[in-house]
Amino acid sequence: MTSQKDIQAGGDVAAGDINKSTYHFHGDDSAIFTHPYFQLVSAIQAGHEIDIEEQIEDLEHFSGMLREDQRGLEKKLIDSNRGYLVNSAERFKSKAGRLIAKHQDSPAFQFLIAKILARIEVTFNHIISPMIQNNASIQEVEAAILKEVIQPIERLLIGTPLGSNNDCVVQLFYFLAGNCHICWDKKC
Repeated sequence: MTSQKDIQAGGDVAAGDINKSTYHFHGDDSAIFTHPYFQLVSAIQAGHEIDIEEQIEDLEHFSGMLREDQRGLEKKLIDSNRGYLVNSAERFKSKAGRLIAKHQDSPAFQFLIAKILARIEVTFNHIISPMIQNNASIQEVEAAILKEVIQPIERLLIGTPLGSNNDCVVQLFYFLAGNCHICWDKKC
């Protein structure tokens, strides 16, 4: 038996081997949102001048009406046989608007919101819209929205101020729909 007493060490002490393997998880792209966000926060706190005007303009773009299809959120939902979602969708859209307005003086937060909105729109346009154009059922489309849009983006937000907001991505999803950036039928 080995005994240890009066050990003074500047590092780790163990009775056996110490495994100090470093693990890198490939495929976890949460740093897409967290790394730039926290870099911005650090730069702002350190008093550095930052230039993210382009990203802030993206948020302004998403906050305005985009397409010729100027139907409101309620009309889009009803036209796509999703009238059952009108009340909750309007509530989510309103919450997103308040969230954005509440943090309008935070460039880092605006940057984060703009990135989320862009990710929602791109994912919707490349995965969900083709399903709609190919006459996928409401159930298939809604399942794909949850699996391909909502849940992956929620995972990306872990570690950000929005990571604990369970319905943030849903709020922003309906915000985009209400501002004519996405819809659930072929009229868009």
